[in-house]
Amino acid sequence: MNVVTRMLVTSLVLGAGATAYAVLADSPRPPAPGIERRSDAASRRPLSPPPPAAREVLGRGAELSLRPVQVERLEALDHEWGSRQGGIEADLDAAMAEFPLFMGEAQAGRGTTVTEIQRRAAEIAALGRTLREERRLHGEAATRLLTDAQRERLGEMAPPPAARGGMK
Repeated sequence: MNVVTRMLVTSLVLGAGATAYAVLADSPRPPAPGIERRSDAASRRPLSPPPPAAREVLGRGAELSLRPVQVERLEALDHEWGSRQGGIEADLDAAMAEFPLFMGEAQAGRGTTVTEIQRRAAEIAALGRTLREERRLHGEAATRLLTDAQRERLGEMAPPPAARGGMK
């Protein structure tokens, strides 16, 4: 290979490399799998508190000047919520109690797969989401039974001490 051919090939290779670099540098790159999850979690806002439950609205009945028909409907809603919430919480408690046992067995030598761990953790997360969603729907149903003025008064009231502590 003579000098001119060698220079021509070298120039072509360097030109192709520079062109490829320029094209790839301008194109968007997909984020690494772990980074994407962290940025999604960081961008999430904290969950807003659910609307007050029927029991809480009933507890503020005098302040809200609830009518007898509202009290009756709120009591029925509270009774319905108690049975529904109890079932979901029982399922969630059972799943959360079983998970450490499962992990203990896996660490003791039985072993497991990452997929199985993820599946069980996803079940717990789904039950938690179901409970939050049902609690939100219940609170919305309770506040729909109020007049606009009662809803406004309720919104101005501080939550009772028991409601500030957590989910249960």
